[in-house]
Amino acid sequence: MNRTPLLILVLVLAAYSSAHQLTASPRPSATQHSIRIALPGFTHSKAADNSRAFEFALADSLTRDPRITLIDQSLAQSALAGIGYDGSINMSKDEARKLAAAIGCDFFIVGKAEAFTRSERANESHELAYAGVMIVDGRTGALTEFDFISNKASATEAARQSIMKTLDAHAVGYVDRMMQVRAQASAPRSKDAASPASPTGDIIEDVPAEDSPRSLGFKPPEFVNRVKPDYPTEAEMADITATVEAMVVFGSTGEVGRIEITRWAGFGLDESSERAIRQLKFKPATRDGNPISVRAMIRYNFRRVPGSTNKLEQPSSKPPDKPERDLREIFRPTFRRP
Repeated sequence: MNRTPLLILVLVLAAYSSAHQLTASPRPSATQHSIRIALPGFTHSKAADNSRAFEFALADSLTRDPRITLIDQSLAQSALAGIGYDGSINMSKDEARKLAAAIGCDFFIVGKAEAFTRSERANESHELAYAGVMIVDGRTGALTEFDFISNKASATEAARQSIMKTLDAHAVGYVDRMMQVRAQASAPRSKDAASPASPTGDIIEDVPAEDSPRSLGFKPPEFVNRVKPDYPTEAEMADITATVEAMVVFGSTGEVGRIEITRWAGFGLDESSERAIRQLKFKPATRDGNPISVRAMIRYNFRRVPGSTNKLEQPSSKPPDKPERDLREIFRPTFRRP
């Protein structure tokens, strides 16, 4: 029997298989498309440091998701020590970007978590545990997601275990949100997709310094009402002291335009600040008598007043490290602003 044709056929098939292996695109591994996440840790306010249990539980849940790579905690802590990170969870976008760059992560997660005994009335108390999870985009420095979890129980361990179980259940959703943010950042943006910063689409000026040449002929907005932002329940429960800063466009038609939170705090404080800003009524800024749109910073300092609920404390008189021209001198509130 002549076996030559069969031998030739086998050689041809082998050659085709080798060529196909060389030209076919390799399948990407899970780590090639994973996002790098750092977990600097949760802060706490009570004497006992019981926040680490929640931190470890979340880290364990995240490591089981093949879409992400969790940066080793010791490496992250070394990087944070190098930039002098003090554990703050109230950051400006610039501070958040610097932190992410130091670690080398796409997103990082901070927050506040603890379990303690809480008394609401005389002779009545319960065990309370909570976790406020803050997911930050390392590229933009923005707080992209905040999740607040709380639980009351008759025993501390029961409250703590409930929070850890919920964190485990929510971990997949956290990764989903990060993947969504990254996909949105990669997608091309059309001109129609971006909403105008000014309600009328006109040119926006920054509020000039008082002694600058641009201050000649300029008159700042004149506010006709006072709006006190609420101190949310989540912030009260976690005893949050924080500052929220927003760059706001005050339109030439007397409408509030774009609001960009440039220093975030989570715990409902960012949303509370934005709601208060949206309610401001004002006469537009003018230049040489003509109404114009201006961009200026609004700052709210939040702090729970001891012995009271949902009240705000007067802002500190200490100036910011980098003084900016803002609207704190333009309208001086008569209420107890945060």
